[in-house]
Amino acid sequence: MQKIQNPHLFQRREIGLALTFIGGFIDAYTFVQRGGVLAAGQTGNLIFLSVDIAQRNLPGAVTKVATVMGFMLGVTLVRVLQYHIQPRSHYWRLLSLVGGLLVCLLVGALPPAVPNLVVVPPLALVMAMQTTTFGTIVGHGYNNVFSTGNLKKATSALAAYSLTSDPEQLLTSRVYFELVGCFTGGALVSALLQLLWTTRTIWVAAGLLGGVSLYYGYLLYRRSQAKHDE
Repeated sequence: MQKIQNPHLFQRREIGLALTFIGGFIDAYTFVQRGGVLAAGQTGNLIFLSVDIAQRNLPGAVTKVATVMGFMLGVTLVRVLQYHIQPRSHYWRLLSLVGGLLVCLLVGALPPAVPNLVVVPPLALVMAMQTTTFGTIVGHGYNNVFSTGNLKKATSALAAYSLTSDPEQLLTSRVYFELVGCFTGGALVSALLQLLWTTRTIWVAAGLLGGVSLYYGYLLYRRSQAKHDE
């Protein structure tokens, strides 16, 4: 990790940690407010889907199938955008952040009576776009909308450090444990705020996505100006 002196802007540590906080925030939101469905954690949704099928809970099963499909569509959409837009613009990653912002604003404006089938799949789509677009932090692959992989990598690097005393492994472990902490913190903050604001809590995620979008856009603009002045 120390070898990466100037990582790409989308790999900035603060961006990765912020997006991971948002990922935990939104997953906790949909789990509490939208019938135990996870916007991003498709492993959990597949398990819940199996339970719904066994219990003959058709509405729950349909919602989870639609959520998984929404996630798959989000991944596909990013690849299409990357293929068509990336060669012409460095700002293409902003589309996933702005898309998430708009969906969170819309979801917060919907009454609680709106079916989960209408609410969760769009959130799954933009969460998939977020994690597919921003999949590297300071040179390390990671996931910013669920945390099993990050926890595994953190533990593996820590174990490697204990065996070899390689400082690179310790730094790698630190990055991944920070990601796990941010995801957990996002979920905790979301759960606490939902006690006050219920379905409107998602607007906090919209505000955070807006902040990350402005920061990343500013970094891109500043870099383009620096190149122009050379």
